[in-house]
Amino acid sequence: MSKIKDPILFSAHFNVDPVALEVAGLVDPFLNVDTQLFIDPVLLAKSGNPHINPGGHEAFRTHFGNYVRLLAISEKEGDVAWRNAAKLLNLDEPAENGLGYGGKRRAGASRPEEVRTAIMRTSKEIIMLGTKDPEMISLMGFFEENVGPDTISDFTTRAISVSLAAITAEFCKANGVPLHASEDHPGVDLPRYEKPEGGMSHIVLVPRDVVRDLPVARDWADIERAAMENARIRERVNQLLAGIVEPSITDRKHALREAALGSAKDFEGFLASVKEHTDSYDPNLDILGYYRLKQILRDGMDGLKGQQGYDVDGKGAEEIRRLVLDTIDVFRRHVEHGNLWEELWVGDKPKKERAAQLIYYAIADCFCHANDVDISPEANMGGGPIDFKFSKGYNARVLVEMKRSGGTVVHGYEKQLKFYKEASQTEWAVFIVMDFGDLGGKRERINAIRAERLAKGERASEIIVIDATRKASASKRD
Repeated sequence: MSKIKDPILFSAHFNVDPVALEVAGLVDPFLNVDTQLFIDPVLLAKSGNPHINPGGHEAFRTHFGNYVRLLAISEKEGDVAWRNAAKLLNLDEPAENGLGYGGKRRAGASRPEEVRTAIMRTSKEIIMLGTKDPEMISLMGFFEENVGPDTISDFTTRAISVSLAAITAEFCKANGVPLHASEDHPGVDLPRYEKPEGGMSHIVLVPRDVVRDLPVARDWADIERAAMENARIRERVNQLLAGIVEPSITDRKHALREAALGSAKDFEGFLASVKEHTDSYDPNLDILGYYRLKQILRDGMDGLKGQQGYDVDGKGAEEIRRLVLDTIDVFRRHVEHGNLWEELWVGDKPKKERAAQLIYYAIADCFCHANDVDISPEANMGGGPIDFKFSKGYNARVLVEMKRSGGTVVHGYEKQLKFYKEASQTEWAVFIVMDFGDLGGKRERINAIRAERLAKGERASEIIVIDATRKASASKRD
């Protein structure tokens, strides 16, 4: 993942009033920072944008209707019909839309062929049941472990690219955004920006009512909301799990697959249930903290300015550690003594871990920008992504891992963070625990692990617990 500095909003880069994007019902995307919002094809038919509904929705159904027809006549993998269907399931990354996981997305990058093959095999299995609804493709993330929301979003983007280009050109012309010819969309000019790694990238804007935080299930809670609305599927899943004492998420996904693919009637019922109960990302809930992050970057917040005077060049990692601790202290004060805790809750439930990470990132970036320190969110250290890596040059590195109190706190501190440190060749790391009131005895356990390591003469990662519990309003506090 590329090192990211200075998160750039589309509105800021092109000097567009953010309100104009809100009025147009469009996402104001980051140009160089990942935003975990994804286009969900199930939402196309619900969109209020006339370019999407009916235009984009019809384009999606036509495209994947042809895909389904080709698979239906395919007699074996690799025959002409199979190969032509594969061409319609293009998993290459499309033009930049500011959504997804990566901070650096390059059009033309492709996914492993086995991912496409897995999707096609499941599609063929569904077709053999007697179902030929092209929107079956929307559910592949429920059944295939390696099919993520970014994959679903990318092939949807390609299928409706004409509609997205029209939306973008229309908005930009009305708001004075410079447009340039695009090879991907002959005859339609699009805005573009220079990527941090070099080269120009065209941008397409996306309606807010076709995106959500995860268009497919990544955990059982997401599955349950859709699957358990269908009584037949619910009963079958429960039967399949009856003999397992503590079913894992994988067990539950396998049970869902078997239940949903039991017959054409079962699959069609599941698809109808997903369509009915899928909603777009709600800015009022903002479970990812996306809108709050935009507000911080746009308007600023008292106390977020980075301090000066860090001797990073002279003291290296030790001084970066001091900067990191200062960023965490500012974040902690706004959560514990300000009103930032409100951005971490939806009603009486904590938001997803990503919300706290995004807001902390906005704060930390202010410090990093002022002191020429690189901050890489979700930097891959060889065994999965660490939440944040702060660095200056090759040798000075400090890692930060953030966990919710209800998550795998002990494993995260004892195993994960230690592995990340070894992979990144640094001894410096900070472990943040966001305590939503369910930390229990985990704090004592990780403190004991740290004390044991210090007693052995090791450099143990620091632990900072932030009280993110709900608090009384400022007017009611003593």
